Amino acid sequence: MSLSLAAHNLRPHMDISWTEQFPQLGDIKASDIRGALDDFIPQSAFATKSRAEALADPNATNFTPPGTLLHTYTHEGRKYEIWKATLSEDGAREIMENAQILVPMFIEGGTIIALDEPWVAGRWTLFTLYQVDKKLANTSPYTFVGFSTSYRVFTLPDRREPAENDLALLQHNESDMDAILRRWNSETANEDTHLLKSPLELPSRERISQFLIIPTHQGEGHGARLYDAVFTSLISPDNVCELTVEDPNEAFDDMRDTCDLTWLRKNNDDFASLAIQTKIDSAKLKATENIPVDDIVSGDAKARIKKTSKIMPRQLGRLIEMQTYSKIPKLNRSASRISRKEKSTNEMDRAYYLWRLYVKQRLYISNRDVLAQLDREERAERLDATIENIQVDYDRLLELADKRAHFIDSEVGSHNGATKRKKKVVVESDEDEDDAEAGDVAPTSSRKKKRRTA
Repeated sequence: MSLSLAAHNLRPHMDISWTEQFPQLGDIKASDIRGALDDFIPQSAFATKSRAEALADPNATNFTPPGTLLHTYTHEGRKYEIWKATLSEDGAREIMENAQILVPMFIEGGTIIALDEPWVAGRWTLFTLYQVDKKLANTSPYTFVGFSTSYRVFTLPDRREPAENDLALLQHNESDMDAILRRWNSETANEDTHLLKSPLELPSRERISQFLIIPTHQGEGHGARLYDAVFTSLISPDNVCELTVEDPNEAFDDMRDTCDLTWLRKNNDDFASLAIQTKIDSAKLKATENIPVDDIVSGDAKARIKKTSKIMPRQLGRLIEMQTYSKIPKLNRSASRISRKEKSTNEMDRAYYLWRLYVKQRLYISNRDVLAQLDREERAERLDATIENIQVDYDRLLELADKRAHFIDSEVGSHNGATKRKKKVVVESDEDEDDAEAGDVAPTSSRKKKRRTA
């Protein structure tokens, strides 16, 4: 059994052959291999008898990826292009159906997307990454490297801070919910053309569903390039309020963290200037008071960053922790230096103590049910151990982010003629999908020695 895919449009050909078949014995018979593959392989894969016939494409030299060209870049002297298309655009559905063949093979837990319903076409977006070589003769200059898909999900407007567009959509005689649902229904949306051109203009959330770089191109930074293009494109519409990711693996999480951190540092002044505020009213730091998280890290700045970046709160919270942590010198990132806590004469020691308090508030809320069952001393020990684990992880991610930023700067300089030297930096292992939480409390530490820490 062999599976072949055309390099440009992924047109498949499946060849199933055998030299001998198990003879049926009563109810026991040989498995129907073709039938077992029906849910995973398009019927077009079985339409031709030979591989050469299936992959022959007289129009290959004129092939252009469906949709709109989003981004072009070069890597090690080769040109790459990232394209964006909805499934309603010519050729996009075929490529997406063909690309789905790769999902169960290379994405852990990945499943085939059901594309049968006509109303899903406008909600799914396909992003494709191609290597381009115009010098190739008698074949397509485009070679498939990877892809990502996203799905637009309706979301209720924020009743606490409704946007002007949300208010306009809800100024109707019928109930708010009826108005929203009627505009979301493609069959009745035309009745409200004075308000909407499409139900996709309703307040929505974009969800990255699948993300794959084929194995031959992994570890070269293409995943980060594709993610950056997908991120920038998906957060652009005004009616999109948030970007999420579905069931990520650890490799994708690392890539996402470094890409998001690099993007925010470069494009968001509020985020770039974030730092722990060390002058906090001592009354707010009493043990009987709630941790003043919006005083430690400006609540107003966090709200502005959330609104402009559209990164989901849990992910953005971790990025804020990384950014503020990075502003504290490594020398001061030690629990042994914070015996005087907020009263320390060293500002960076105070910053580290307050950063620990800030993170502990998030950890406690996320793990309240578990921590509530522990006595005070064991609870403190668990939180301290978790903080140490988080610091190790943040040190690693910040180093990756710094390497990635240096790599981008060196490439930009090379393109501008500033330097001829390129430094190859591998910043991620590109594979799958996402929404995980970093911050479950650690197991009880083996160290029993008491320390006065945050």
